Amino acid sequence: MGGPILKLSGIYKQISQGFRLKDINLDLYSGEVHMIIGENGSGKSCIMQVISGILQPDAGNIELFGKKTVVPSLPDARRMGIVFIMQEPNLLEQLSVAENIFFYDMPIKGKIIKTVDYNLLKKKCVDLFEELGISIDPDLPVSKLGLAQRQLVEFCRACASNAEIVIFDEPTAVFTEVEREILYRIIEKIRKRGAGIFYVSHKLDEIRLIGSRVSVIRQGTVIGTRQVDGTDDEQIIKMISGLMYTTRYPKLEIPIGEEVFSVRGLCKKELLSDISFSLHKGEILGITGLAGSGRTLLANCIFGAAKYDEGKIFINGEEAKIRSPYDAIQNGIGMIPENRLTDSLFYCLDVEKNVSLVSLRRFLGKGFALNTNILADVVCDYISKLNIPVREAEENISRISGGHQQKLMVAKWMMSRSKIFILDEPTRGVDVASRIDIYNAVTDIARKGGSVLFISSDIEEILGMCDRVLVLAHGNIVCDLARSEVTKEKIIAYAAEKA
Repeated sequence: MGGPILKLSGIYKQISQGFRLKDINLDLYSGEVHMIIGENGSGKSCIMQVISGILQPDAGNIELFGKKTVVPSLPDARRMGIVFIMQEPNLLEQLSVAENIFFYDMPIKGKIIKTVDYNLLKKKCVDLFEELGISIDPDLPVSKLGLAQRQLVEFCRACASNAEIVIFDEPTAVFTEVEREILYRIIEKIRKRGAGIFYVSHKLDEIRLIGSRVSVIRQGTVIGTRQVDGTDDEQIIKMISGLMYTTRYPKLEIPIGEEVFSVRGLCKKELLSDISFSLHKGEILGITGLAGSGRTLLANCIFGAAKYDEGKIFINGEEAKIRSPYDAIQNGIGMIPENRLTDSLFYCLDVEKNVSLVSLRRFLGKGFALNTNILADVVCDYISKLNIPVREAEENISRISGGHQQKLMVAKWMMSRSKIFILDEPTRGVDVASRIDIYNAVTDIARKGGSVLFISSDIEEILGMCDRVLVLAHGNIVCDLARSEVTKEKIIAYAAEKA
């Protein structure tokens, strides 16, 4: 093996008053997949932002192909052969899937008047999709795609590029097993052409599946780098947090009570068909399926964030008219959406306001004035319960890592005293230790008589946390399995049966 294609030496960067990257030493070789793991807020994404020019280091050196260099910005990084695929897709909404994938390398026809050769563009996209096993219409505007489909488009863009360094930041957070296999094919295709890959992840199984080396980041420092072969999961977890975790899914056996919520005959033209199911007191009902199966659309319809054409929703046996999220909240329904960035958090507000926003009525005193002291104490209590490292409740939420933002959303709805919880990808972008905090919170909701719709693309957590599992395929419920009947193989078979 020759020298590294990228090398970071002694990188130092002050990120905020309380956090910094310090003495970061990392390298990347041609044709390898270098896994980067660590707890939420450890600095993984910040390091990737330094490599891609989003952040400029205060000290240290970056060497690219053996020469010291400066990466001034993200566009400059792309021109230098570095592509950064972030957690949130960065696509052009009104352009088609094919236009987004080949945006930087459009096929051109005509010598005098040059125009895009759309026939060739579509053919290139169809050929790429056939090779990778992707079933997305190349002509479809990106605005019509779900989050998982958008991420696949972003990954295909990296695959179609000539980048020599590709960074994937938490790429499979909303993927089922089938979509992960597509991503792994993309990674293998990129690796085989000689590019090096940094792959940020929280999933231990991915390290063994695709990783060559693994580096663990803790509190802004590289704790160590090891070859994947010869390193077991417990060693990696201990490097991440300094602790050993023996119970990954802390699910309790909680008695299931009477039916408290049901959906009957819910339809949305060409997207959802005759959706019917029930949810009981103390039950955690899992819902899974492939990208485009209708999981998130179903959640949005129930919560009033999307309109449906037919069907009825019942709460405690009585029909509930839910035409907006306000109606849902009034009926005791809370929801953590799939995309926290656009649909849940207010980045202009601090932690306390974000967590308490749907619970303000609890703290109204005489004259409709808020009892701010009690409110602040309760917010701090929920933050503490979920082990969220916030220095103060007045801290702006944008300064907190994505995984801890996810836990703040859980705290928000627990504080609201909702009775029915819709959790759409609740552990997206969350590390091993923080996942256990969320699982404990979900179990606590059920133990106290709440009911949970647990929507996830992670089959392992569906199996580990749910009392019953529904599988969606192309807008239809194709199976309803009890915990004692469900297996990973059954879920995958049902999810793909109509694909």
